[in-house]
Amino acid sequence: MTVACEQILDRVDEIARATAQTIRQEEPLYVEVMSYEELVHALRPNIIGLVESVMVNEASLLAAPRRTGRERAQARVPLTMVLHAYRLTALHIWDHLVRLCGDDIGSSRALLDSASALWSTVDVYCQELAAAYRDVELEQLMRDVRIREAALASLFNGTSSNGRGVAEVADALRLPKVGRFVVVASDSWPAEGERAPATAERALASLGVRSAWRSEADGEVGLVVLNRAQRADRLMDYLTSLTVGRVGISETFEAVVDTPQAVTQARLARDTATPGENAVMRYGEARVAALVAGAPDLAIGLAHQVLGPVLEQKADERDLLICTLRAWFDAQGSAAEAARLLHCHPNTVRYRLTKVTQLTGRDLHAPGDVVHLYLALEATRLWLPTGGD
Repeated sequence: MTVACEQILDRVDEIARATAQTIRQEEPLYVEVMSYEELVHALRPNIIGLVESVMVNEASLLAAPRRTGRERAQARVPLTMVLHAYRLTALHIWDHLVRLCGDDIGSSRALLDSASALWSTVDVYCQELAAAYRDVELEQLMRDVRIREAALASLFNGTSSNGRGVAEVADALRLPKVGRFVVVASDSWPAEGERAPATAERALASLGVRSAWRSEADGEVGLVVLNRAQRADRLMDYLTSLTVGRVGISETFEAVVDTPQAVTQARLARDTATPGENAVMRYGEARVAALVAGAPDLAIGLAHQVLGPVLEQKADERDLLICTLRAWFDAQGSAAEAARLLHCHPNTVRYRLTKVTQLTGRDLHAPGDVVHLYLALEATRLWLPTGGD
């Protein structure tokens, strides 16, 4: 049997070529990823290792399957195909050994005794190959994630460390350069829990909507490609149905190079929603609140200057006055409508509003004072939340 193994080693190139031919017939993808000569060259050390394992009755030359695993992973050949090719190689070796032993009873008996060594080595080789393959897969995945993160950062910030413009980044992310887009900014999506939603990208993909998302320190930002079926209003309705906290939507734009400006709009729109609530805000409908959200120090100062005396009241009284003032604004200045919203008598609303004007020195009939009160109320809602908001 040793003589048969030595004969195979002497004819390793011939056997490698025959095996390569079989593999290319059984697994056509090999024809695309490597030439016939490259496959023969790759098979040679693996055949030598398998034959020597039969001779010494243990696995040897483990570097060969490890190299094969890494190279096939880099070529993105499916692991199942690589393992199948390995088993085809082992079968070729076994067939040659059987033929070479012929009718020699002693050689045939020795070959049968070594069969377990051959197939055990195939198992060991396959394990080593698969481990090396998965190592490369992990490396590729981590590299792809880094490249994608860099591309998304360039897309949303409008800057690129490698000199590529936003349009080139869009190509890398397989996004159109021209179309109908919006940017969505949300609070962080829950990562755990039985009712945690899927990622925003996956959720929209289920509706046939293309998007690209990036996680940031304060939430998620995504570029959404609108289509005829998924307009901005329908997108808003869908996002409203998800309990993901505050969500902001930019105005619609048509060129992907305008993404960075839309990101600013979406973030400001998100920040106009009351903290802790589930709400979807469109930038075009929240410009005034966006002014307040975009200048926190100025807004907090205005809140204290205008509503300071109200905010200094006891908690119950403070919340009641703040709630009433907001209802009055929501009711377009109608005490009767505000009373309906608050489920109380209009005179009760008038009494509370009178107290607000006495404490603040502001006149609800003076346009300038009304503007100051509204902006201060928005600043309180966003930056100084009370039980009444």
